[in-house]
Amino acid sequence: MNFQPEFYSSLPMGKQQWILFSPGERQIAFCPEKETPFISGENLESEDLNRKENLIRSLGIGRSDGTYICCGEWRESAELPEGLEWQDFRDVYRILDKPLQFPVSRARQLLNWDRSHRFCGVCGTETVPGDREHSRVCPACGELFYPRLSPAVIVRITRGKDNIMLAHNRNFPKGIYSHIAGFVEAGESLEQTIRREIREEVGLEVENIRYFSSQPWPMPHSLMVAFTAECPEGEPEPDGVEILDAQWFTRENLPLPPSSGSIAMAMLKDFLENRQN
Repeated sequence: MNFQPEFYSSLPMGKQQWILFSPGERQIAFCPEKETPFISGENLESEDLNRKENLIRSLGIGRSDGTYICCGEWRESAELPEGLEWQDFRDVYRILDKPLQFPVSRARQLLNWDRSHRFCGVCGTETVPGDREHSRVCPACGELFYPRLSPAVIVRITRGKDNIMLAHNRNFPKGIYSHIAGFVEAGESLEQTIRREIREEVGLEVENIRYFSSQPWPMPHSLMVAFTAECPEGEPEPDGVEILDAQWFTRENLPLPPSSGSIAMAMLKDFLENRQN
């Protein structure tokens, strides 16, 4: 898929593919047979489905190879097109290839923003959609609301070529370990966030911070920015609040890894492969 993000003041006319979410965007309509969340617009035109009645909200988000990509919030009690079923959004997002994650991430973030900014946070007046960009405008006081983005960092910490520090967060399933991560706070640079998070959660100091990659993480509106860093000395001391355990591991004794499809797993794979190069 060659997805290009675009803005439309109304739903574009022409060939369409849809991404459907349940109210609150917790679930996504998915076709197990084709392993895709993308639905042909023709499949939503059936009189039995009554698209206009069942779509709570809808947006056009871009194009791919001449096809408009649209997204919508579908009434959970309404019938889905044949062959589709509701699945947990996180589970589906993790198995998608990176090119498919782009439009799906954009769809969920824009729907979440559109739903949660129906009223002005300044004066309480109902907002209206902007006509030139993705924004919501207060007709009373003129306040503008743009899609929210919450940057977060995730850091692979190593010592030499053979040791990697991984931690077990209290929210992880039993036995799963991953890298230290956290949200950027007001006034911080990304590098300052890295040092603070590592210091707070495992009591270590790091050096040689380097950019690795990034990944949209629409849970509901994060951008994960990944880095690597080196820790020359010290043993991790978990804070006991977010991090319950943290240890140095080698390639030969790694714990259960983070989920596939995540940037955390990509960094771990890179660590394993670099040993062989």
